[in-house]
Amino acid sequence: MKIGYSALGIVATGALVLAGVGPANAAEDATLDDIRTAVETRAVLPDTTTTAESIDLSDGLISAPGSDGSDVQLRLPGAPRAAAQSDELALNVTGGTGYTTAIQDTGDGTFRALMHIDSAAAPREYRFELGEGVELIPLEDGGVTARDAAGDILGTFEPAWARDANGSAVPTSYRIDGSALVQSVTLTSATAFPVVADPFWIPALLVVARFTAHAASQAAARGVSQAVIKQVVQNGVRSAGNKGTSVFTQGSGKNRIRVIVDNKSGNIITVTKG
Repeated sequence: MKIGYSALGIVATGALVLAGVGPANAAEDATLDDIRTAVETRAVLPDTTTTAESIDLSDGLISAPGSDGSDVQLRLPGAPRAAAQSDELALNVTGGTGYTTAIQDTGDGTFRALMHIDSAAAPREYRFELGEGVELIPLEDGGVTARDAAGDILGTFEPAWARDANGSAVPTSYRIDGSALVQSVTLTSATAFPVVADPFWIPALLVVARFTAHAASQAAARGVSQAVIKQVVQNGVRSAGNKGTSVFTQGSGKNRIRVIVDNKSGNIITVTKG
């Protein structure tokens, strides 16, 4: 089964029609409510120029646009299931003991790969396999960039995120295992189920005034203006960052601002404060 989102005008209409896929049933409606309630707390991206790019989904494999026009492929954890449609969400895409996955197409090639974790019987780690030749590099803000064999940035995963049934943050983080992104979710006896967690993918093609959408969202969340970021790049102390990046630092303590720049493109990848 192939779900071609790009041909459906999701950016313009906000509605999703999945050929050959039935509507959500009662159990899936409950999952849908859990997911939508949780993602309301997720930070949204600043406005960017709308593109025609979107994502395809086939048997648990997501194809998303990269910066060079080729696709970045991401395989979801769990075994493929019979996906169900609900507007911008594809539910029950894959699953395993105590969890299922869903995909939310948020337009312009961005998407959330959501885990709906039902109980403590679920795994504590969720593995997302990327295509061959993709290198994953951690960012200082907890996010992860994906680069191709030439060193170009394909896109960025926002910092790991998870919420429980009470809307409380659940400890979660990423680790990198070769070309796989592994999200760890801490589940305890005090966890209120269900838990919703996600990696949020932002393709590098979303660049406005040399700011990636990831950088713009992180700067906005920290109250750092573009004027301040420019000043840090011009006047801050430069040091080598993770592979292919430079770090510009200015200030100290809670006012210390760090701007991470991609050496090859000059684009600002992310911003941290404190």
